[in-house]
Amino acid sequence: MGFGEVMDHPWDEDALCAVCPGQVHDPGRFDVVDGPQPGCRYDSTTGYRREAASGVPVCIHPERIGVRPGRYASAGERWPAPTSSGAAVGPMPTDADALAGWVTALVRHAGPGRVDVVLGDAEREAARSFPAEVVVEALRAALSAL
Repeated sequence: MGFGEVMDHPWDEDALCAVCPGQVHDPGRFDVVDGPQPGCRYDSTTGYRREAASGVPVCIHPERIGVRPGRYASAGERWPAPTSSGAAVGPMPTDADALAGWVTALVRHAGPGRVDVVLGDAEREAARSFPAEVVVEALRAALSAL
């Protein structure tokens, strides 16, 4: 990328906090943590949160930026590649062996911050048709795929 070129950010900047480092930094140039952390304070000189010890910019809302928490700038973790959600998820299967795949697909289609709602809805729907053991195994499979 040359001087003056701007990278297209993979997130919706309108969904970010006004003080998110994602407003001014590209992917991988800041860390993402799950909520406010000790040692990460807003820095009025930069306009975003920074880790006090290292000065690394920090986003505290992984659900808004759309990636899992990680030490992308401070420890060189690889920024997650965008994934395709694939085709729309169909109706709940009638076969118990297909339930885990269905719940996993629902989770993969869930928007940022919606996995808990999607899992709750899927659990209630599946519990009407399948034994508890089958539902729990399907939920475990979906969570392990995150």
